[in-house]
Amino acid sequence: MSSSKKWLAVLFFGLLVATAPSHAQSNASSIQPYQQFEQQIRADIAAFAGKEIIGLKVLYLSADVGPWLDTGLALKPDDRVSLILNGKVWLSRAANLSFEAPFSVWSKLGDKGPIFRGARNTNTFTAATTGNLYLKLYPGERWLDSAGKYLGEPAPANPDAGGGVSVAVIQWAANVDIPLQLKRIAEKSADATWANAEIERLINQKLPPKGWDYIWELKTAEIFSEVPVSAAQNSPAQAIGLNVHDDASIMEKPAGFDLTPNTILSWKWKVDKLPSLVSENAMPTHDYMSIAVKFDNGKDLTFFWSRDLPVDTAFHCPLPGWKQREIHVVARSGTAELGKWINEEKPILDYYQKAIGGPLPKRITHVWLIGVSLFQHLEGRSEFGEIELHDGTKHLHVY
Repeated sequence: MSSSKKWLAVLFFGLLVATAPSHAQSNASSIQPYQQFEQQIRADIAAFAGKEIIGLKVLYLSADVGPWLDTGLALKPDDRVSLILNGKVWLSRAANLSFEAPFSVWSKLGDKGPIFRGARNTNTFTAATTGNLYLKLYPGERWLDSAGKYLGEPAPANPDAGGGVSVAVIQWAANVDIPLQLKRIAEKSADATWANAEIERLINQKLPPKGWDYIWELKTAEIFSEVPVSAAQNSPAQAIGLNVHDDASIMEKPAGFDLTPNTILSWKWKVDKLPSLVSENAMPTHDYMSIAVKFDNGKDLTFFWSRDLPVDTAFHCPLPGWKQREIHVVARSGTAELGKWINEEKPILDYYQKAIGGPLPKRITHVWLIGVSLFQHLEGRSEFGEIELHDGTKHLHVY
């Protein structure tokens, strides 16, 4: 079966099972038609064009168009650019499956990249290399490399999908104080809400803990950050908070450790709110929060808290681009223990043999934290602490 047919089959299955309520339809009024968006942006920056703002492109990325789009904006190192996004991409309107603009819109400079995205509807970046700015919507399956090669083109004819994202690309003059300039734009135009939004992002963006970073193929999402730990029973000394809503990403930390029969992954976690109302083992409901180990063979084993699947249930990821490399295992289930700090220990080799099988990897290379809430559009909240790998002889404190 072709990848496009597989995708359509998954979406039709979603019509049957994706019944969870969503805020996605309620925020549709915030999406402007492209012409209105373009006119508003041009009006907002008109007084500063040719002075503080030296470049402007207002474009539309249609979900029916696959290849990278060359914006024609040539950048060199240290040039600064702001992106403003408005729209969403529909996988299935009938099943209410959609991707919000920040997850959908990706960028790169020149042919070689690397690719990147922002975490919000506004984002400002500084060019690190020379090249034209390219834009593209997230591909049908996944990215294949950091230069932007991808798998999955839009279906030839899918009346249930569609949508797209309007993108304004603003290039700032050298030495401009961007927060101050955004403030001036907001003061001059009450409709320039994007300017205040970008000021807020610049001041309050959430950064990953020291030593951790988002993986290149999902990139920055602002869903992970260190959080204060309450004096609750069994709470750790420090914790990483995960708050995910209409987004998805993976944060990783290098954690080289030999895989032996005694290798244990241990951690504490407190899950306050699950991002799924139903079982997570189908694509239209595959919203979850988890901790994972990545191996030197490229596969990963991820332990998640399920809404209702039995503990130790194992399954391959239902997403087309992840099916062959990611295996999910239910570490805990239900809602009875939500809000409590729980200790976990998992013998990794044993779970690998039972859930994955085949030739064994030699080493664990990374520990991952994962948050997904793209499909039912619900919020997930959890905290992780005391993450360790040990085998009775060696011990690696990950966090």
